Parts: sequence; structure tokens; C-alpha cells
Amino acid sequence: MKRNIFLIAVLAIFSFVGMQAQETRPFKGLFQNEESNLRCELNLYEDDIPVPGLELDTCFGYLKGSINGMWVILKVKESSDEKFLVRAASERGGDAQDLEFVAKEDGTLEMKQVDGVTIKGVAKNKYVKLPKIVKLTRLK
Repeated sequence: MKRNIFLIAVLAIFSFVGMQAQETRPFKGLFQNEESNLRCELNLYEDDIPVPGLELDTCFGYLKGSINGMWVILKVKESSDEKFLVRAASERGGDAQDLEFVAKEDGTLEMKQVDGVTIKGVAKNKYVKLPKIVKLTRLK
């Protein structure tokens, strides 16, 4: 009986520590922006996300949805607890863009296009530019 209680206590502690570790990683997860029909999978802490449909080993993340192709995050240029500056390239390799991801207190991320080309997408059968600043909400 004492052994079972000890085992349950140890498992509860590990579960709590695991939840705390996940909460301190705001730049890891699956995110979306419904207005732009944009999905973003990120792990800006490690280069460990496989890119669907491409023969890359892994990357820091990618953007896809109603945008012109998929944009792959290949490099973290600068990082802090509150923000990351990354370099993303289109899957076709012709365009590259610096993106800044900022963690907000409400658990969302703000993605800002810093320089270079503007990511474009399709909305109502028109070719449009993605807004310079996009709010991303966490899916998981």
C-alpha cells in the first residue's frame, strides 16, 4: 500500500514538472490564424520538426495554409525569452523573409514580417499580401 502511494506521488510530481516545462516554452506548438487561414508548427528551441512533403531532415517550423506555398523556418537569428527572430524561405527557394515571433501574455504569438518580400496568399480568389503582423493562437 505504501509503495503504491509513493509511486502515485512520484508520477504526480513528474506530471506537474512536465506541465510546468511546457508552459515555459511559448515558441513550441501548433498555432493558427483563422482570418488568414494560416497554420504554423513551431519549435524555435530545437531543429526537430519534419517538413511535410519535403525531403529536408528537420527544421524549426513551417507556415502553410492559404499562402503561396509553404514557408520553412530554417534558421534562428536571435532569441530571448520574449521573442525570436528567424529566417524563413519559401518551399520553392526563391523567396526568403525574416520573421519575428513575440510571445504575448495571453498565450498567443505575434508574427511580424520584418524585411524582404511579403508573404502572399489567396483570399476570395485574389492574390493578396499577408498582413505584416499576424496573431497566432495555440491549437496544441
